Amino acid sequence: MKNWLDRVPRTVRDWLCLFTAAALIWLVVNALPNTAGGFKAVLGALSPFAGGIALAYVLDIPTRFYADKVCRGKRGPAIVLAFLTFFGVLAAVIGLVVPQLVQSTSTFVNALPTYLDNAADFLGGVMTDLNMDTAITQRFTTFLENSGNMVEQFFTSVMPTVAGAAAGAAGRVVDMVVALAASIYLLAEKEPLLKACRALLRALFPPRAAAGVLAVFQLANRTFSGYIGGQLLDALLVGIETFVAMLILNLNYAPMIAVLVAVTNIIPIAGPYIGAIPSALLLLLSGEPLQALIFCILILVVQQVDGNFIAPRILGGATGISGLWVLVAIIVGGGLFGIAGMVIGVPVMAVIAALLKQAVGAGLTARGLDPETGGETTLADRAGEETPGG
Repeated sequence: MKNWLDRVPRTVRDWLCLFTAAALIWLVVNALPNTAGGFKAVLGALSPFAGGIALAYVLDIPTRFYADKVCRGKRGPAIVLAFLTFFGVLAAVIGLVVPQLVQSTSTFVNALPTYLDNAADFLGGVMTDLNMDTAITQRFTTFLENSGNMVEQFFTSVMPTVAGAAAGAAGRVVDMVVALAASIYLLAEKEPLLKACRALLRALFPPRAAAGVLAVFQLANRTFSGYIGGQLLDALLVGIETFVAMLILNLNYAPMIAVLVAVTNIIPIAGPYIGAIPSALLLLLSGEPLQALIFCILILVVQQVDGNFIAPRILGGATGISGLWVLVAIIVGGGLFGIAGMVIGVPVMAVIAALLKQAVGAGLTARGLDPETGGETTLADRAGEETPGG
């Protein structure tokens, strides 16, 4: 049969069909922005449920631990203990960070003019000793002396913005409640939901395809669960180490800095530095440059101990990918989804690498090549080596 796209319109019916098709295409193209906007609005409305899914997935890790070790296999009490742990950690973080953040900000703003005056006197003396231009020295000193007022004006002007952000955050309370409720239902109904999903998958796809999809999801679940659980435990240990070391060394803001370092340590590779830089700046700007230097040395020691001894034992082979691909996963994930992308980028890359390895192995096996040697030898060669007396 001749392809209708190659047909030249001759009759009135042909022209009507052509104009109708063109009108439909135009309507579809014209409706794409509105369709995309509606799709985005639906995703925005469903975002609390996405947060509930993420929270349920994370809390399922302590739930399984409590069910196995404490509650004799009973999932209900284990869920209660998991949520009590979650709220306890959240309350501890808020109680440690918020008061010290307010105190440190207030102390910094009040002491800033004194810091700037001292800096102006010091730089003025240096410039005078070096016989630099007096006018330049005077202008620079005046700028430093006026910087205190500039910073105070900045904090004054930024307060309405902070108040507006707080009002906007209040509107998020409903979303948080929805996410919390969704996570409770998901944890409580985990087994029935998974059973229903498996049944739906088997109903939609042939047995072999359904088994393949289930195998992929099982691989992803093992990778994500092992990696996220290991990262959370490692972050907790790093936070405790930092807190104890700062107390021993009598460094300021130990609780707040330890929490900040622990939270940012969840991000691979870049996380320790993301938390260490503002912490060192806080100590420096609070008028304690020696403490800032000691803290920098301390965090380097803590990260070396963690990277070489603690993290490998906790994470083990949770990812199975090299440092290069970890870095690629962090860069790509961070570029696409920000901080969340940095956290989940590594396990996603690990799942992709495992699937590619399986696909390459299957392809080499189908061609009679040995996947263990990367196809450099054949399966017949390996069979000959394994045969006794061969």
